[in-house]
Amino acid sequence: MARRLETQASDSTGFRYSLKQFVEYLDESKTAYDRIPVDDPGVRCPFVASMVKWAHLANYRLIDYLEKISKGECDEVLTLNFAKFCNKDHWLSGRIRSDMMGCSDKPLKEYLIFGAADQTSMDLYRSYESNVTELAENLKKVKSTFNQPELYENLMQQMVEQYAEHDIAYEYEQMKDHYIEPALNDYLKMQVKACVEFLKSGMLNDILSISNEDAEDVDEEKLHKMLDSRCKVPDNLKELWAKLKKFIVLKANVMLVLRHDLILKHVLKHFDKLYGEHFCALFKLERLLQMIHQDMVKLNPELAKQLEVSDGTNTFGIVNSLTRLIQQPWFKEFRTDAMYDHAWIEKFVSDLLASEYRQTLLEIWQDADKRLTLKGNIIGCLKMAGVIDGSDLGIAAALLNGSDKENKTFAIYMGKGRKMSFCDWTCDYVKH
Repeated sequence: MARRLETQASDSTGFRYSLKQFVEYLDESKTAYDRIPVDDPGVRCPFVASMVKWAHLANYRLIDYLEKISKGECDEVLTLNFAKFCNKDHWLSGRIRSDMMGCSDKPLKEYLIFGAADQTSMDLYRSYESNVTELAENLKKVKSTFNQPELYENLMQQMVEQYAEHDIAYEYEQMKDHYIEPALNDYLKMQVKACVEFLKSGMLNDILSISNEDAEDVDEEKLHKMLDSRCKVPDNLKELWAKLKKFIVLKANVMLVLRHDLILKHVLKHFDKLYGEHFCALFKLERLLQMIHQDMVKLNPELAKQLEVSDGTNTFGIVNSLTRLIQQPWFKEFRTDAMYDHAWIEKFVSDLLASEYRQTLLEIWQDADKRLTLKGNIIGCLKMAGVIDGSDLGIAAALLNGSDKENKTFAIYMGKGRKMSFCDWTCDYVKH
């Protein structure tokens, strides 16, 4: 039977169930409907009416959820059977339509459905069809956001803070202690060891398919030669390394740069299969590679240019966040010229991060508490350069849509930004 709607209010819908529960309960109700042993319209019509309510509430939550994703405010990943629930034919299959057609000669009021005095069972079916079609389309939109991991930056940053281990630096020093004086080739070996330890976490076991050809392209013998003789490796090292190669960029023989944009797409798509230890392993690998690369650059400064790819592909990076911030609807309201379009914004942010202020900006960005301040600073620079125009508070309110205190604080950040050294660079950049 259809689940009874409970009324313990927790939000504006008046119901305490989560979005995931709404969708799954609707699916359970549809399954139960098709199994009802009686054909009495007095039973079936109220049942469909309850399913319409579930679908309506699921859509209400989905619209709110999509809006949060678009604003970068998402705090959870929706884990559902998207292949099943994005298909409107799934929701419209079964006997609902034929049942409602069979009793369409009587108004719904005869079946004691509240508020349906002038409606028929076919009106009820059309309402059900409309709601589940919208539901399928909304779920498709959610699924499509998994290909834009930058939209989940806020959530991913929370996960970094939750799962990142604080003793990784100590562990890295212990790793280096196995070498008298690590040479460049030793650091390359450390990378391989760090990757093997990550693979042993099992994170990639079930989230990616690879071909036999992909596996055969892995030089397992070479990997074993680069590992310490005491290092235990997974039995399926070839297969796992082939999967890892989908998420890394190879530079200077075996210098590995993790592609966050790719691996996090798969994290989002397979979130329900992953656990805390998987994320700990991922963030540990990221940090270890960063520290190894820093020491490699000390030995060979030329490697710094090759490692720049990591900043361009880092989902948590400043480039994605700033670009998305400026490309949001508020910008069009305040820009001074239509020439400042999405393409211009992308080039501006890219050029700013390639300027002499690159390292300064990246160092500030490493401190999560300073990121909002830096965003305000850069928006202030754009105003100083004449790209946008309006009061600081007006711009802050449109951008944040926050409380008065939050808007005023961001406006202060904007004002301070106009005193930053990179503000002069921004003004010169716009002039030329």
